[in-house]
Amino acid sequence: MNLPDLKGLKDKRLLATAGALAAVVLIILFTTLNARVYAVSVDGRFLGNVKNKKIVERARQKLIEKYREKLGSEIQLVQDIKVSIGEPAKDGLLDEDELLRKLEESIAIEVKAVVVKINDAEVLAVKDKSTAESVLQAVKDHYISGAPGELVRVEVPDRIKLVEKFVKANEVLSPDEAKNLILKGTLETKTHTVREGETLWDIAKKNNIPLAELIEANSQLKSADKLSPGDVVYLQEIKPLLNVTVVKKVTRQETIPYETKVVKDNSILQGKRVVKQEGQNGLKQVSAEVVYKNGVRMSEKTLEEKVMKEPVARIVAQGTKTDVTYRGSGRFYWPVSGRITSRFGNRGGEFHTGVDIANATGTLVRAANAGIVTFAGRSGGYGKLVIVNHGGGFETYYAHLSTINVSVGQKVSKGQVIGSVGTTGRTTGPHLHFEVRVNGTPKNPLLYLGN
Repeated sequence: MNLPDLKGLKDKRLLATAGALAAVVLIILFTTLNARVYAVSVDGRFLGNVKNKKIVERARQKLIEKYREKLGSEIQLVQDIKVSIGEPAKDGLLDEDELLRKLEESIAIEVKAVVVKINDAEVLAVKDKSTAESVLQAVKDHYISGAPGELVRVEVPDRIKLVEKFVKANEVLSPDEAKNLILKGTLETKTHTVREGETLWDIAKKNNIPLAELIEANSQLKSADKLSPGDVVYLQEIKPLLNVTVVKKVTRQETIPYETKVVKDNSILQGKRVVKQEGQNGLKQVSAEVVYKNGVRMSEKTLEEKVMKEPVARIVAQGTKTDVTYRGSGRFYWPVSGRITSRFGNRGGEFHTGVDIANATGTLVRAANAGIVTFAGRSGGYGKLVIVNHGGGFETYYAHLSTINVSVGQKVSKGQVIGSVGTTGRTTGPHLHFEVRVNGTPKNPLLYLGN
């Protein structure tokens, strides 16, 4: 073998080695490129690796379409999806559906909606403007239908503004949810100071609050059955988010009460009354304008009244006839024995209209003369009182009685027992207060008393 042949063989070997080396490099490069993965994360939280970026984009788009179909509006993702070169994981790669599920758990969805602002405060969000307008109309209709009568006008004093903006998907309400939120509003607590004689039932009725709820809201009270003046009661009432005033015209029928007229009749004995004509109520038609605020009746203005049936007066005849047999003589029998403790006339800055005759409680009191009983019952400071009309303008009064033995309209004879001494009314001890009146004017009884 000569030298030129050796050189050629060497060159061939070098070429073969270089080719093999290039093939190895290409194989290594191909394997490396095919083994590359992409790490997906949201807000720094690693979700997993995917084979390529197209899987991420398709999963993102599917997420948007899913919520767009559900909410029917423009959608945006609150957080960004970050894709970077990753390292192969032992648990493998995420497919498109697995990545979609992880994205849904990690990303907050915002939807373009219409926010309802009332008096500059954002109160709720619905999917679009037409929904917001229908909700507001439904609130008005709720109050309109809840008040009787013919609609005159509806007034909404609050400022309402509809603003389009992105909100969280779970903040978008359905029409019914939005209407109920406006109507129910918030609970507002007020206080009420108890007045003399008031009960929880009175307060609950006046403020249109169920009694059970009022009791539950006032556990600080010592007793729900007994209140003391000055006690503070807490009142919880619903304050709607939107104020709606409804004015209605109502037409109703009302009763016109009859009058009672008393006429004198000398054919009937004095002290007696006889109904000559029964009364009948009348009837009228009333038209009025009623104002309701948030469903609560606030005021009423009468527009017109039309009488449909006039009332018929009740006529009572008052007897003036004097029974001569029972007419007093003008000289009276002492109604009870005893010591006079207070005389007729001025007494301690006041005028005493009779005489006080002291005796023990239960002592019999007798009619000072014949007559007819015109009063028998309680009368203010007199306590238990009997009045006897003796005719001729004469009357006698028997006050502070412990018992009454006669009744109105009864005829009594001179000396007949009509009651007994007592301490009823304004008195400091047992005695009979006795008066003589002539034509209604008190006279000194001592000028008329005899046997």
